[in-house]
Amino acid sequence: MLSRFARYVEKGWDFPALVQHVRDNRPAAQIPASSVFLSTFGLFAVRFPSFNALEQELRIPARWEPWVGSIKPSADTLGYSLARFDLECLRDNLARIAHQAKRKKALKRLSKEPTPYWGAALDGHELWTSFSRCCDKCLIRELDTTQGPVTQYYHRVVVLQMVDVSPALILDIEPILPGEGEVAAATRILQRLCQRYPRFLDFVTADALYLQAPFMQVVQEQGLHAIVVLKQENRELYQDVDGLLAITAPTVALDPDGLSTWQWDFENLTTWTQLAGPIRVVRTVEEKQQRRRIARQWVDQWDTVEWRWVTTFPAGTISGDWIARWGHARWDIENRGFNELSQHWAMDHCFHHHPTAILAILLILAMAFALTTFFFDRNLKPAVRQGKTRLHMASLLADDLLRSIHGSFWSQPP
Repeated sequence: MLSRFARYVEKGWDFPALVQHVRDNRPAAQIPASSVFLSTFGLFAVRFPSFNALEQELRIPARWEPWVGSIKPSADTLGYSLARFDLECLRDNLARIAHQAKRKKALKRLSKEPTPYWGAALDGHELWTSFSRCCDKCLIRELDTTQGPVTQYYHRVVVLQMVDVSPALILDIEPILPGEGEVAAATRILQRLCQRYPRFLDFVTADALYLQAPFMQVVQEQGLHAIVVLKQENRELYQDVDGLLAITAPTVALDPDGLSTWQWDFENLTTWTQLAGPIRVVRTVEEKQQRRRIARQWVDQWDTVEWRWVTTFPAGTISGDWIARWGHARWDIENRGFNELSQHWAMDHCFHHHPTAILAILLILAMAFALTTFFFDRNLKPAVRQGKTRLHMASLLADDLLRSIHGSFWSQPP
């Protein structure tokens, strides 16, 4: 299985070019950066939990040489090298994978109705915490405990991930630096978009934290549209919508499951004076059936949920139904992004506590997640995939390393 995966990424995704593109700034390095990259990529492909677990495997003769090459790094070398990796090269590789996926039509739409628009979600994620170990880019907070105030150190990142498509492809990752907020890191991601992803996305979606005039202006400067949750009841825009609700009748939609949705669509709102130009607000009231266990019995209950989204999409281009769908698709970054990567890909494990190494590891993780998912979905036959998960596939990849294989998995050995 591992040799098949190597041939797939080598021929279909030009993986050797990705390996050759990575570099670090170690002086007189004896172990090449390509071996470090292949080792880290392989660690995620077979789902090893740490560098120490990988080092135990690398010490076994003739096991990892077909994948990494004859020169294998130790756990300390992995951390030392990744702390000096060129992050822009890794971002270039991630963008190259994304562009190839779009050209190959490897990104599957989750919606049945065709649409020419591509979107991504921005959201922050906390990686890990510590009460003793820190670096110069650690965030700091004070916690009240029974023994008194305690200082806690932690790292957070902002991730840009595609939504309403499969796989949930990660496009960029940016750390949140001390003294700044989540929106500042997200703004840096947007400012890099035109360099690596020109005309790749059409809109970005985010939660209510991002409803700030400078952020919306940066989105528009990049030629994108925004879909942001509107929650603050004390905002003039929110109150303006409340006033229009009293004199505007909603449209009612009924989905195949018999659930009702009431929708209001207000355009050309000028209440938000900090943002030049009119804005549009879509409000929905959704009726959903929830199954809950109450008093040791399952009970079906009906819930009514209200949502409001601010968007720069003109009403004549996109209907309110799409705005609501893409607004809900923002949860892809949690459900099919952070949750899966944290539980099954060791995203929240501290492999090496260095700001550059942290980001380098996350970018390599994003590449491994994308390529292994494409391999599982596009290269393996449905009969082979039936009843099996990607965790099972990772175990098959690891099994191939246990066998005695002569030569190399690659056409040009590293």
